[in-house]
Amino acid sequence: MPDLARRLRDRNVFAWNFDPAMSDVVTWRSTTLAAVRGALGVEHVAMPSATHLAEWADDGLLGQHLQLGFSNGEAADAYLLRPSAKGPTPGILLLHDHGSFFSIGRQKLIRRPDEPRETAALSDEWVARLYGGRHIGNALARRGYSVLCVDALGWGGRAGTGYEGQQALAANLMQFGQSLAGVVLQEDLEALTFLRHLEGILPERVASFGFSMGGARAWQVAALSHYVKACVSGGWMGTLAGLMQPGSNQLRGQSAFYMLHPGIAGRIDYPHFAALAAPKPALFLSGREDRHFPEAVSAEAFRQMRAIWEASGAPDAFQARATPVGHVFTVEQQEDAIAWLDRVL
Repeated sequence: MPDLARRLRDRNVFAWNFDPAMSDVVTWRSTTLAAVRGALGVEHVAMPSATHLAEWADDGLLGQHLQLGFSNGEAADAYLLRPSAKGPTPGILLLHDHGSFFSIGRQKLIRRPDEPRETAALSDEWVARLYGGRHIGNALARRGYSVLCVDALGWGGRAGTGYEGQQALAANLMQFGQSLAGVVLQEDLEALTFLRHLEGILPERVASFGFSMGGARAWQVAALSHYVKACVSGGWMGTLAGLMQPGSNQLRGQSAFYMLHPGIAGRIDYPHFAALAAPKPALFLSGREDRHFPEAVSAEAFRQMRAIWEASGAPDAFQARATPVGHVFTVEQQEDAIAWLDRVL
């Protein structure tokens, strides 16, 4: 870690963080949310186009393979998985992880029965590694939720040149004042707009849900969109000072570019950005043995977030739960999250 970066880290004061001595939480949230949206260029969110590519049925579930066309001209493959029961359902924007593994995106979380053999094998291997052997999208659909999962830029049908290519992709976008994280966020917000306007979706009962990078994407969407009514985020939270330590992914380049927003960097810390979602229900899950997000670092972030939810008058709406696991999203954590969603959504 360069001495310059260390000095900047240690001297930085986050001017947009919530300070109860300076403002009440309602005023802070209103002014800061407008500032963050403006700095990230997401004041206006478009409705993406959609092309229907295929559909399938799987033991009580109905699936569709879609291609979404975003306002930036990009096209992304998506899976929409619904229960076959009649009547409108809540919706889940399900956001996949990073994992330094790019050949699959949506297939990390949703399994269709007629997936090509090679893709199916990769999908099954991935969920065995990180998700306790279960495709969480299928589990959510079986519990009565309609689930949308879209390939982020760099994954699945948009895989590009893999791990090395992500840094080059970020550099290309910087030539035009854009960030890789900002592109992903804009597309996630547009995917949310598509989901909540789908026929058969209860628009007042839509949640964001993800693990690892997907967890970061989930709390960002919840913070910036009024239309997300609840958020489940696993395996991604800490303070900047806590995460800016030698060996951290935040300092390596490469995948860090999917997490970094230059327009707000140094102005608002991660827990305060996430707490712009207050007072809506939010569940954060972490592993005490997670090497990417050490327990003490996550705990300090959760302490700051809890204070903001308390100031918002909804202390019980914020839940942070740590379990003795590493950087994984176990079936037990998934069941905890689904049961929590059943109660709040």
